[in-house]
Amino acid sequence: MIDLKYHIASIVAVFLALGLGVIIGSTIVGDDLLVEQQQKLIERLEEQFYGLKDRESELLADIYNKEQLISNYENYSQALLPAVVNGRLQDDKVAVIVTGDGEIPAGMINAISMAGAQVVSKTVLLSNMKLEDEESLRGIRAYYGLAEDESKATIRRYIADSVARIIMNQADAGAVAFLQQYNLVKFNGANDIPVDEIIIVGGANNFSNCFVDDFDSRLIENVIQSNVKAFGVEAVQVNYSYIGIFQQYNISTVDDIDKSPGQVSLILAMEGEAGNYGIKDTAQKFMPTIPVDYKL
Repeated sequence: MIDLKYHIASIVAVFLALGLGVIIGSTIVGDDLLVEQQQKLIERLEEQFYGLKDRESELLADIYNKEQLISNYENYSQALLPAVVNGRLQDDKVAVIVTGDGEIPAGMINAISMAGAQVVSKTVLLSNMKLEDEESLRGIRAYYGLAEDESKATIRRYIADSVARIIMNQADAGAVAFLQQYNLVKFNGANDIPVDEIIIVGGANNFSNCFVDDFDSRLIENVIQSNVKAFGVEAVQVNYSYIGIFQQYNISTVDDIDKSPGQVSLILAMEGEAGNYGIKDTAQKFMPTIPVDYKL
């Protein structure tokens, strides 16, 4: 579509150039043959121009129809979702942590609730995780007993240790206050309930908010060592995907969690259908197979 617009713009530019050439040629040269050739060329370009305009209109109509079809399929999937996931995670306790710069997907939370599980806590990394304020850095280093020249990546790994212990009810009482005092992490819900699964919502649109190599990696290591199931998810549209890093730790991933197929994939993965699901290159399969004997 963009190339087509550029093509049309190029033809318009050629029109203008040839038109100017006709005027100059007829005025200065007086060569009727040259003028005739230029006029024929303009006519051919004009035909091509209108042909491209018609093609652009056809493509726009086709795009609109496909968008409507996709929207209808999403609505259809949303209508079936409750029947597919109902009761599959009955009484599970789930913790959700957003490590990217997106929001907690509302559809994911709804799907978890429909499956019978309870989201006991929601944790969100804040922009201060960039560690750009020197005064805050000094306080954070002092809390962890780190040297003044300790790298930001190492500091984030220490913070990840604290967050993991908090989510899994293993931290001391002052850890939450410390992290919130420096606006590093926001905690919601109860972190004193043992959890069955932890869902890490990654993916960033701004590289300065991307901490997957230090924070997320260390967080997953902590979760795995505690024998709690971890799942990595992200939305379809992100500039910096975390899925590849998540998969290095052999955890199940879903790269389209903002869509109903991704939400079904997550529930089935949490139920036991481990895998890497979605529509990106890192996915091994679109979604798990629903058992043929399963009744909607």
